[in-house]
Amino acid sequence: MFLVPYRDENPSRSFPVLTISLIVLNVILFFRTAGSGSLDTVVVQLGFTPKALLSRPYVVVTSMFLHANPLHLIANLWFLWLFGDNIEDRFGRLPFLMLYLLAGVVGNLTHALFTFGHSDLPVIGASGAVAGLMGSYLIRFPNARIRCMFLIIFYPVFFRLRAFWFIGGWMLIEFIAAYGTPNDYVAHWAHIGGFALGFAWAYGRRDRPYSRRGLWW
Repeated sequence: MFLVPYRDENPSRSFPVLTISLIVLNVILFFRTAGSGSLDTVVVQLGFTPKALLSRPYVVVTSMFLHANPLHLIANLWFLWLFGDNIEDRFGRLPFLMLYLLAGVVGNLTHALFTFGHSDLPVIGASGAVAGLMGSYLIRFPNARIRCMFLIIFYPVFFRLRAFWFIGGWMLIEFIAAYGTPNDYVAHWAHIGGFALGFAWAYGRRDRPYSRRGLWW
């Protein structure tokens, strides 16, 4: 049994240029690394570990654009598409990009803090950055409807959830997993850190008037 969100009932007023660009970039980088057979080497060089901060500080950013396998890639990019277009539309393109990158960086640093710098397993993936978008989405659109499918063996059940319940429930699960299953090879603290940054980013921030937007704002 698992829950799949497949659409939000929250149309955007503008074309999500950066959201789509980030999706395309992540797909291209995944196939270039996975297709070349060098993924393991690239992960070691560009994945994030707390110990790498001193010698290779750029890994806090490069790790956000690497994914372990197609399922990892699809899951992150699906949530990026689901929530990113509305955040890009509401904040503007440059603030959206800043939020995405900062959430990913803060997520990685949060992971380092709560693993006490002892984790040697590289953290990769866009999930911390995407979690930041979800945190902002929760503030801006708590009552937006998320269409979901709950699959019971082979029988799908379709229903709607408010963003407050869907995102809030997801974050509660992340907290439980961070404390209950710390060695499940998922960087739960990166998700929590990115989410917290996105939540704080949106709280009290004014939306950009749509009529005044240019290419990057």
